[in-house]
Parts: sequence; C-alpha cells; structure tokens
Amino acid sequence: MKLPKPIRKLIAPIRNRLKMAMLYFRKSDFSSKIFCIGYNKTGTSSLGTALSGFGFKHSSFNRIIYRNFYLKKKYDKIIWYTSKFESFDDLPWLKEDMIPKLDKAFPSSKFIYLHREEEDWIKSFESYSLKKKGIRPNMKKELLSYKKHERFVREYFKNWPENRFIELNIKDDLGAKKLSKFLSVKKPIESFPHKNKTADFKRN
Repeated sequence: MKLPKPIRKLIAPIRNRLKMAMLYFRKSDFSSKIFCIGYNKTGTSSLGTALSGFGFKHSSFNRIIYRNFYLKKKYDKIIWYTSKFESFDDLPWLKEDMIPKLDKAFPSSKFIYLHREEEDWIKSFESYSLKKKGIRPNMKKELLSYKKHERFVREYFKNWPENRFIELNIKDDLGAKKLSKFLSVKKPIESFPHKNKTADFKRN
C-alpha cells in the first residue's frame, strides 16, 4: 500500500540517509563511468531509466549529494559517492565545474549530452516549473544558463573520440539505438522510456 504523500515526505530524509550509510559497505570503483550531462528537462530522467534498465548501478538526482556536498563545494565527497555507482544523470554531474573533475577522477568514462530544440525546451521547462513549483521562471535567465552549459559541453568535448562522447536528442527516433550502440549493451532498446513528464506532476 502506498503511503500518503505527507508521510512519504516526512520519512524521505531518513530513508535517504540510510541509503547513504549503506554505501560505506559498497566497494569503491574508480574505473570508467557513464555520465548523462544533459541539462534539466532535456530527457535526463528517461535516459537514466534506460541506463538502469541496461543493468548499470545507476544514480540520479540526490538531495544530499547536491545540497550537502555540491553547494558546499565538497567535491571529494561527490567523487567518493560517484565511485559507488556505474552511471549517473541530473545534478550535480551535469554541472560545468563537475565535468572536468569527473573526467580526471574516472579515466576513460563515457559522456552523453542530451540536446533539445530551444523552443521545445523552453516550453517544457516553463511548464514543469509552473506545475511542480507553482512559479513562473525567468526564462530569459534560464535560457542563458542552458546555452552556457551547451557551449561549455561542446567546447570541452569537441575533439573527443566518438566512443567516449555522444550527443543525442531524446525525441530522435534512432536515439535509443544510437545509445545502445554507444554503450555496447547486449540488449539494445528501440525507444526511450518517457519518465518525469510534466503532466505526471500534481501540486499540493
């Protein structure tokens, strides 16, 4: 039976801290990882679900990692956490200051950049913010951040080999096949799962 939302929100911090504590018993691995570095609302949740479905030990957004480690610049803690998993999406791994650190700490890792058409991204981001947070975002400011991130990624990875960096559009009919080939998975997928849809959210 699914618990009421207020109770789930109450116990969520406890559950998250228990999960963090359990990681101390998991062996650290500093070999190559898979990082989805697409900006928010470019399909990162869908790609993360695909990575998890491929069988990778996956981590998506984690409030403790972002608020307690990233915002406080405890990068060594983020690297430690990252060593416990195989693939990642969302914050803080997509941040411009994190990408070089991840590249250095986990040599030969693969990076996946998700691109979305500007008009489509604006519509999605604004709709998500309104429905999830109940506020209208400053889209001029948000678009500048999106473009800044895009410029950084394309400059940083411009000379990388195609077996370590790929740019995908989640709405590309061949995107899932390209991802499967890029990761050399045994069971390729034909399409991406559609997760974290704006229509799925309900305000309290």
